[in-house]
Amino acid sequence: MDHRDYGDHAALQDAEWRSRVREAARADVRAMVRATRRRRAERWLVTATVLVAIVAVLMLLVGVGMFDSERPGAERPSTGPSGAVAQTLDPTAPFAGTPAAAWTDGADGVTVPDAMQVGEFSAEEVAEATALVRRAIIASRIDRAMLVGHDPSGYLTLLAEDARKQLAPLFGTGQEPQAQALVSLIAPDTPLLAVAPKVTGAMTVSAGGTGELVIHTNYLFAYAFESDEPTADPMDAIVLVRAEVDYIMRKGPRWSEGSKGLWYGHVGGFGYSIACDWYKKGFLAPAFRDTSVTRLPGARQDRGSYFDPSADIPAESGCPA
Repeated sequence: MDHRDYGDHAALQDAEWRSRVREAARADVRAMVRATRRRRAERWLVTATVLVAIVAVLMLLVGVGMFDSERPGAERPSTGPSGAVAQTLDPTAPFAGTPAAAWTDGADGVTVPDAMQVGEFSAEEVAEATALVRRAIIASRIDRAMLVGHDPSGYLTLLAEDARKQLAPLFGTGQEPQAQALVSLIAPDTPLLAVAPKVTGAMTVSAGGTGELVIHTNYLFAYAFESDEPTADPMDAIVLVRAEVDYIMRKGPRWSEGSKGLWYGHVGGFGYSIACDWYKKGFLAPAFRDTSVTRLPGARQDRGSYFDPSADIPAESGCPA
């Protein structure tokens, strides 16, 4: 407030003038409060609408998003349960009441296409390649040695020698976020239920460059966690992962011996109903394990689309930057 607007000291002694001064001061304070609220709202909007997180897997740019992470009691999406009574999760049927309930259990959900010749790869070679990719998906997303034990050896042995050398240093060294688009790692001290993950999706095959066969995989994996807390929404104890990975089989004189075999190419996907703190460290945990989740009410899309492998990967995030 500029005192020049209010005259000399004598004028300020006038009761009417003092009243006008106080009113002007109150107006200034109200304006400052409104401005502060606007700035807080702007920061909240910026934080709550972070685009899909991009992390590096070696020389690749990998899209990995973090979606609908929420703490119990947060506002639910319009498609979620309404007026449901909180109850303890059934550990033998944790997916009941979720879109994943009808999916296939575990490895049986990883299917391969019919074999046929593709480019320079014979039908037999295509069958061998898709079978190898199926084993890689099971080892990286379903096998508990990887999920819980964080042992990547069963996965890495399926890859080309040079690919193994590049990925191996990312495990057990704090660099797990760089491998997150290829594997699922459960957060420490966050036990899974004794049920197989639910799986849906498909793989397709196409010709790549010289000596390359591209196997595009697009799968959804739902993991169920132990929870003693009653919940009105079974998704509180379930984490969903969408994984789109192009695996590339390489053969022929173009490639060195160490580069022949199975590689990874384009990689993308997202995590849904996750604990953001752990996800940023490269691990999976249910949303109730989070300690610093913020949400922008209404900044969600239809929850059902997250469970549809044919849907576009969303461009919004439920985790703070």
